[in-house]
Amino acid sequence: MNNEEAKTWFQEPIRLMRKKLLPKLPGPVKKQIEGEINRLEDIFLEYRSPRFAIVGRRGSGKSTFINAIFQAPAAEVGAVTSQTGRGQWHTFYTYDRKNASMDILDTRGLGEGSTPVETTNTPDSLTEVKQSLQDQCPDVFLFLVKAKEVDARITEDIQQLKELRTFVKHTHHYVPPVIGIVTQVDELDPVYDTEPPFEKEKRRNIDHASSHLEETLKDEIDGVIHVLPVCAYMAFKEEKVIYDRRWNMDETLHYLLNHLPGSTWLQWAKITQAREIQRSIAKSIGKSASLINGGLGAQPVPIADMPVITGVQISMITSIAYVSGRDLNRKSIMEFIGALGINVGAAYAFRQAARSLSKIVFPGAGHVVSGTVASIATWSLCKAAIAYFIDRQSASAVKTVFEQTKNDEELPPQ
Repeated sequence: MNNEEAKTWFQEPIRLMRKKLLPKLPGPVKKQIEGEINRLEDIFLEYRSPRFAIVGRRGSGKSTFINAIFQAPAAEVGAVTSQTGRGQWHTFYTYDRKNASMDILDTRGLGEGSTPVETTNTPDSLTEVKQSLQDQCPDVFLFLVKAKEVDARITEDIQQLKELRTFVKHTHHYVPPVIGIVTQVDELDPVYDTEPPFEKEKRRNIDHASSHLEETLKDEIDGVIHVLPVCAYMAFKEEKVIYDRRWNMDETLHYLLNHLPGSTWLQWAKITQAREIQRSIAKSIGKSASLINGGLGAQPVPIADMPVITGVQISMITSIAYVSGRDLNRKSIMEFIGALGINVGAAYAFRQAARSLSKIVFPGAGHVVSGTVASIATWSLCKAAIAYFIDRQSASAVKTVFEQTKNDEELPPQ
């Protein structure tokens, strides 16, 4: 299923909530639910590829870093001379299917000592990068520095980075944050300790290089979020991984997720194929869905009828399946619901009757009970969907997750 087809799964429930339900809600509840709907719209309906401007001098490992993100030879690596010539945006797709992509500005190396192999449009790298940044605005600047060079002409490189951020601010009226990446940490002393996980002495040297770069960056430039050390080296043969020396890449990818717009999350999850990232996004979606259903279920008038609440839950389940990279179709959704032992028709009638009874017998408390029940039920479905689609657990294990969360009356984290 491509992105446009997936989008149709999410449009109708959100449209109904915005057009039919929000106008009927009281002020405070309306404001809360509208905020969650806005988040879901951003994730589901406005999604796009994440955009990174990767900046660093020649040999800092920009192309290797790109390959490590995709776990595939997405970018050609220059072994001796400058390889990346034209600093232009490239769209890279997941290696197995073209339904998730990332836009990367893999720039000419700053401070290069030779002419790049590829053709260039301008005589110097800084002007080349500016031309590229005029076309698109990056979400984040990734400033890559080789571990052994965190104190080598670093001030000059930082000044160039500052100039690029100023250019983006004037051109796009946005100042992208900066995340520093210390690359090739496996080359630090002791040289014999080359395979991760590294021993204590090398870890101390890695921490020292990272903290030094972070202090230097924060002294010179505003908007620096953090500095992360990585080893990104992978070797490929016929597009298959034959050697993998990556270290701290999963943590780096998750950190990047937390500083990307919500509109890029679905693409980021499918690009990285990292389960921790998939879980994080799924929980965020589940939290919003639970808050929406909890708010709707607590209303004193029957505006939050079961078709709407169920529609929100089905959209949540569908989105978690999409994030996981599994084939998205009605059959897979119904198989998941069947794994929980839920008879959809019977469940609808029972829960509708229970909601109505609680509002008649205990008018005040009933609204709260209904809202809490709706929120707990939605969060239970979220956790079960994560277990089924992302963690690939068995049907019996998924049902246990669902029942335990529901019986413990577990609410989503605030």
